[in-house]
Amino acid sequence: MILRPPRPCGTISALQKGYSQVLCQTLSERNSEITSLKNEGENLKRDNAIASGMVSSLQKDMLAKDEQVQELKEKVNQLKSQNKDKDHQLEALGSRCSVLKEELKQEDAHRELREAQEKELKLCKTQIQDMEKEMKKLRAELRKSCTEQSVISRTLREKSKLEHFRSQVIKATYGRAKPFPDKPVTDQQLIEKIAQVTEDNINLQQKKWTLQKETQLSNSKQEETTENIEKLRTSLDSCQACMKMSCCTSDLKKEVDLLQHLQVSPPVSGLQKVVLDILRHALSWLEEVEQLLRDLGILPSSADKGYWDFFSHMVAW
Repeated sequence: MILRPPRPCGTISALQKGYSQVLCQTLSERNSEITSLKNEGENLKRDNAIASGMVSSLQKDMLAKDEQVQELKEKVNQLKSQNKDKDHQLEALGSRCSVLKEELKQEDAHRELREAQEKELKLCKTQIQDMEKEMKKLRAELRKSCTEQSVISRTLREKSKLEHFRSQVIKATYGRAKPFPDKPVTDQQLIEKIAQVTEDNINLQQKKWTLQKETQLSNSKQEETTENIEKLRTSLDSCQACMKMSCCTSDLKKEVDLLQHLQVSPPVSGLQKVVLDILRHALSWLEEVEQLLRDLGILPSSADKGYWDFFSHMVAW
């Protein structure tokens, strides 16, 4: 009997079993890896789709933003053009205000000259009346006088006074320059000169009245009918009423503050800014006029409805 070594059946089975387990584990890991890669691929596809959608949306947003930027550029150019126009209008208004100030100064100078001439004429008329009364009295005294010398002396004194008064009237009427260097001024010439001065004063008053009417007509033509929302129109009406009824700096400042804090949307806000600039110029001019009147010692009475009515009374005088 031949003895053979025993077969390692248990070892081979164990090896096969171990190999099978390793193979199964490897296959399981590969399946898990494949599943993970598939999920990752799906996620990448989904992320890619989302990214593509976001890119498309961003492109649309960029196009919309570009259009908005273009529109804003056009609006900015329009606003620049409008600002230039408003600057020209403000310059024109400033020039007009300067002209009006100069005209007001000239009118004040003419008024002061006319008042001085009227005072001199009234004084001359009063002196003439006093002299006439004095002459009547002297004539009565001369009739009663017994002495010819006293009559002559009194007559000479009265004549000297009359000549002195006559010379004062000639100076007040003709000025310092002599009207006729070689000839004396006759009474008829003096009366005609006084009548001429009176007529010149009347003509000056008529010209002033005509100039005032023309100025009012020009101002009425320059007024434009505004088409704005109701809040702005109400505020402007309030400002206009203030300038007509009161027109003092405190009331006008209140109206300007109310108009400044008035909430309006474009393009009415542009018109609001222009009106505010104009009212500020008017307020500045009114403050200067009030200060000038205070310096001159001229203040409106309690019966006047503000400086505007006071100016009207001054012009009427």
